Amino acid sequence: MRPALVTILPMLAAAVLVMVGGERIARRDVETRTPADRERLLDLADSLRAELLRLDQIYLSHLDGLSDSYLYGKPGQALTEVPAITGVRRMRIFRKIGNDTQIAPPFTTERLPEIEIEKRKRPLDPSTAVILEAELLEKTLPQPKFWRSTPDPNFRLYCNQPEPGILIVLIIDLSRVREATKAHLTDWLNSPLTPLREAGERVDIDSPQGTAVASIGPPRHGPAALILPARTLFGDWQIRAWDSLVLSRSHDTATLTAASAVALLLAGSGVLLFSQHKRALKLAAERVSFVNRVSHELGTPLTNLSLNLDLATETLTDRPADARHRLGLVAEEIERLSRLVANVLTFSRRERDTLELKPVSCIPGETIRRTLESFRPALERRGIQIEASISSNENAMLDADALSQITGNLLSNVEKYAVEGKWLHIESELQDGFLVLEIHDRGPGIPAAARQRIFKPFERVHNTTNEGASGTGLGLAIGRDLAQRMGGTLELLEVAEGAAFRLRIPAPPSPSTDSHATIA
Repeated sequence: MRPALVTILPMLAAAVLVMVGGERIARRDVETRTPADRERLLDLADSLRAELLRLDQIYLSHLDGLSDSYLYGKPGQALTEVPAITGVRRMRIFRKIGNDTQIAPPFTTERLPEIEIEKRKRPLDPSTAVILEAELLEKTLPQPKFWRSTPDPNFRLYCNQPEPGILIVLIIDLSRVREATKAHLTDWLNSPLTPLREAGERVDIDSPQGTAVASIGPPRHGPAALILPARTLFGDWQIRAWDSLVLSRSHDTATLTAASAVALLLAGSGVLLFSQHKRALKLAAERVSFVNRVSHELGTPLTNLSLNLDLATETLTDRPADARHRLGLVAEEIERLSRLVANVLTFSRRERDTLELKPVSCIPGETIRRTLESFRPALERRGIQIEASISSNENAMLDADALSQITGNLLSNVEKYAVEGKWLHIESELQDGFLVLEIHDRGPGIPAAARQRIFKPFERVHNTTNEGASGTGLGLAIGRDLAQRMGGTLELLEVAEGAAFRLRIPAPPSPSTDSHATIA
């Protein structure tokens, strides 16, 4: 089986590859693009910018309020307001005249940028410090409120000169301001996004850190079709929108049909080669078994011939009766060899399609009796009781040698496989131009599963060379083939005990008395 699988598996694999490749080649993907609703997206961008601008203005007003609270409010008021404003981490007050002041939330361990005025106090870590120009305290600034960056991108400085000679600097934590803005927008965007959500648009709104604040629509793939920025004091927000894509797939019929045909051809060829390979392997195994069986079949009678001839020679003078008995056994073994050789030759001619039958005028009953008599000594020596009822004594046209060979093969089966039944019944008669021959025994019978198989070449009930009875597995196959070539049938009958075979062949009457027939 494994050598046969080596034949079919590559063919099936090639068929699958051809089918998959053909499907890929025949595939036609058509992408239908529906542009995003630009008008609604622009409206959303305007609304988002306006809301972010409003938040910036509110936040700046809170920062300016801290300066006013420090300068004009109650003592200590700024100290309580600094922690309350999101993102304010420290408040530094620089004076042209007087001591500098610092206000910071209590219990903070966060390391913040140092802020100093140039030519004043030296910072502890110049690489992270912000040094402000001394002129910011020396003169009145045209723009008293401005922003300064720091070495740490997470912090920015909001500077305010409320009065000449005073500079208030606030350290702003940008990440906290952005998080607060994001939390506010998450709720606020529900209303502006409703029209776009109902229209099935695909939109993302991203924070300055690149994280999504809101997302609507089916999954997106590839770059956005439209990007609308919204700049604020604390970073750039953006609206990203995708066109709606509908992918429709079709296949080129001609390409797919050709690929399917080639794949089916490969698969069919693989199955055909597999079956042929499997059949060839089985036939090779059967022929090897056949050679073994023929060797065994030839060896036994040749051994018996040699033994009986030696014994006959030794007793020829002293015990002539024993010598005649031994010579009779020699004749039986020669008959047995003749039947074996006849079966092998008939099978060989059948395989080469050179087997021809030549019907001649004969008496079927005489042919059957002659064949039975050749088996009688061997059957009786095995204790088999013979009951014969042969009434087909009229002249008929048929091949006597073929009839003899069929009868001999059926009797040989009884000799080999039904000895334990100790009984054989054979009967024949002519019925309406047909010869009907039946042979019954009381042996072990033939299982239902093997009723048709036993008529195939090399097949036996137990297909081994040491099953307890010899045989080549050709007798019944040759018998049925000869019967069919004569226009008749050979079948196994259903009986309660043993086995029964029925031969039915045409036997038209003939006035001739010539009983010679041959198998060419």
